Amino acid sequence: MGRALDQGGDVRRVRLAADAADALRGFGRDARTRIADGKTVEYTALTELQAGEHFLIEDRESLDEIADLRAAVLHAGDLAPVSPTQLDASIGFYVVGVGESGEQAAFIRRTDPRMAAKPGRLLAMGRERLESVDEQIFTFSNEFDLVVGPTWAVIFNQIAFERLARESGIVERHVANWITGITDSLAMDTSSVDRLRETALRDSRTWRRLRDIKRRGHLANVDLTQVVDYARAVGMDPRTVVRDGALHFDPQERFGFLHLLSEDLYRGALTGERFESQRKAAME
Repeated sequence: MGRALDQGGDVRRVRLAADAADALRGFGRDARTRIADGKTVEYTALTELQAGEHFLIEDRESLDEIADLRAAVLHAGDLAPVSPTQLDASIGFYVVGVGESGEQAAFIRRTDPRMAAKPGRLLAMGRERLESVDEQIFTFSNEFDLVVGPTWAVIFNQIAFERLARESGIVERHVANWITGITDSLAMDTSSVDRLRETALRDSRTWRRLRDIKRRGHLANVDLTQVVDYARAVGMDPRTVVRDGALHFDPQERFGFLHLLSEDLYRGALTGERFESQRKAAME
């Protein structure tokens, strides 16, 4: 069980009865089957997972970005086990760990597995008669959000992964570096940098765009004149992105700003309408 790692949280290993451990291992096998039967797609700023798809992360740069999370979940088996009654009130995700050292896999679901009776509701166990349950009850699912291995990670649930990336501090640790993919080449006023950082910490689409801009490195030989010309060419008011000789970021215009710097805007040759590219690949 895990708490938000950026807020003093940690991972606890919980004692399991043999039948519970067997059931959870079965859930892990279900997830492996889901990987084998599913379609692998690349994790980029433009990609949104569809039914039957999953992201596969195996490049070193991406794995390094989630290094703290990987270390926490892959080494949970080294911890001394605790009783479920020793868990505190804050559980952000649970992990099912299988395998030996060097071959571990951690199956993660971003949810609190505990069920609790709420005001006006009763939890009961049915045997010969219904009896109220005062102890903690846990419920688990074979629908994991992601699976982490020693040299790879598979993402089934994009929304859950991106929330976990924010809650575990991954985005906060890397967002300043991602922003340098812009500011190393193009001047941006300090207030705009601050607003861009704050927006990225809240919005996954923003930090994914920044991450891709940094990795692509295409702005290295671009100047502000080219940015202004490109904005005009696609029908944007250049003042929404460039003011007083520097890039200007308005959170309300964040998608236009990031689409422009990602080269994802174009005009239709027949109608002159402005479009956003949803997927793209460089042509040979």
